Amino acid sequence: MPVIQQKVIRRRMPVRQSLPYRAFLLSLTLLFLTSLWGCTNSHSPSYPADRIKESLLEICRKEYGINELEVKIEDTTLGVYFPLSSLFADDLKEAIKSGQVNDLGGLFQPSPEAIDKIENLLFAISRVILSTDRKIDFYVLQVTDIDSTGLQLVLKGYIEDIKRVRIWDISRDEYRKRIVHELHLNQAVIWHRPVRRFFEDLENLPIEDVRQKYFGDTLTTAAIKRLFFEIIAPEDPRVAPKIKWNILNMRSIDLDKNAAVVYAKVRPVLDQHEKLDLVKEDLEYLFLCSIQDSDSKIVRIIPFQYKDANDAWTKISFPKELQIEQNLSEWKEEFYLEPMDLGDFLADQLTRRMQAIIGTDERIQNTFRELKIDFLYSGISNPPKFSVNVQANLRDPAAEELETLSSHEDMLYVLDLASKEFVKLVRGYQFDAYDYLTLNIASEPVPWIFDRDRLELFRRNKLDMRGLLTPV
Repeated sequence: MPVIQQKVIRRRMPVRQSLPYRAFLLSLTLLFLTSLWGCTNSHSPSYPADRIKESLLEICRKEYGINELEVKIEDTTLGVYFPLSSLFADDLKEAIKSGQVNDLGGLFQPSPEAIDKIENLLFAISRVILSTDRKIDFYVLQVTDIDSTGLQLVLKGYIEDIKRVRIWDISRDEYRKRIVHELHLNQAVIWHRPVRRFFEDLENLPIEDVRQKYFGDTLTTAAIKRLFFEIIAPEDPRVAPKIKWNILNMRSIDLDKNAAVVYAKVRPVLDQHEKLDLVKEDLEYLFLCSIQDSDSKIVRIIPFQYKDANDAWTKISFPKELQIEQNLSEWKEEFYLEPMDLGDFLADQLTRRMQAIIGTDERIQNTFRELKIDFLYSGISNPPKFSVNVQANLRDPAAEELETLSSHEDMLYVLDLASKEFVKLVRGYQFDAYDYLTLNIASEPVPWIFDRDRLELFRRNKLDMRGLLTPV
């Protein structure tokens, strides 16, 4: 969970709360709502369950010209991954390097082209999820800047909220608050970027240019031919520019903060449809990458296939302790979709609602030097529960003499806001798959446990925050 600290509010909060960024999110959610009015579930679904992925990809390709998409379904969660060459209107790297940025939040305004594409994607998603016979409870749209920053915008929503706003059971403003939006770094994209560019250059540049650009004097032209072209067309390596390298799978694992290993499975083809007959299996490589001059670069290439003593191509045998092929499922992907459930979604939503409150409440900013509030849900515990974890430091030096931080007037104010958000949201969703809420304040050893009966009294204003904190 992101740390919410007052001392960094001026630097970090605009990423999520700046007017341009918030206005952009508002426009997206309102457009998404507008697109829903014409979507209805008929007796005969427009997008059958067994073709929901293909249907969404086809809509985006034919109607919007969006081809680079990945669609996944995990349990009842539909996820869409959209890699973009450029997500933001400004060149973030150059702007930050210049040191002349007065409003960091203004930098995170997506470009008009990106906004158009995201709007089209949201419209396509709404059409499919409301006109299919497959049970879909949540959607996740991940839009990632793969060529420049590695930053990604993630939008998450609950399908029942869509249905409720259509019949005015909840307001548009409340619906907007119920969409969880995140803006953060996709580290896998940073490591994968030079590998993706390498294969693009392998398609379009002469081999000698590829050698000079990526390897200098550390690798010969003959070695590049041997690694990538002799296995395909040994009789004529000059066919390199005619080959398209389709990346089928790419994953990475961190070695440390400045180095990683990237796995790539590729399929060389003569065009979009014809696979080269000389390649019996897809080709696999490991790329060792490191951070150099603030960018990820290829340091070494290890092929999975090599030419043996009989001049025949065979797969390399990795040491058993590495177990690369067995452990690949644990390596990082650019798009990892985890099935969502309502309890976790509510906890995530509560955390971000409190983030918005903390970032804009003058009393909180004047009182706290730093403040972090995280809601969590544990559905597998017995009994299931919510918890709220609070880390805080007051600006007032005299606060160190307090016996408990929870006795401070402004901490009570914060806890009151957080508890009201909790009871309001949980009741609004009619969510009852929990027995109690645990309050953990980092500086205090003993947590408070609020059962549902006492929380209901608090919601009905029959118990205030001090009363809620008073042992029964």
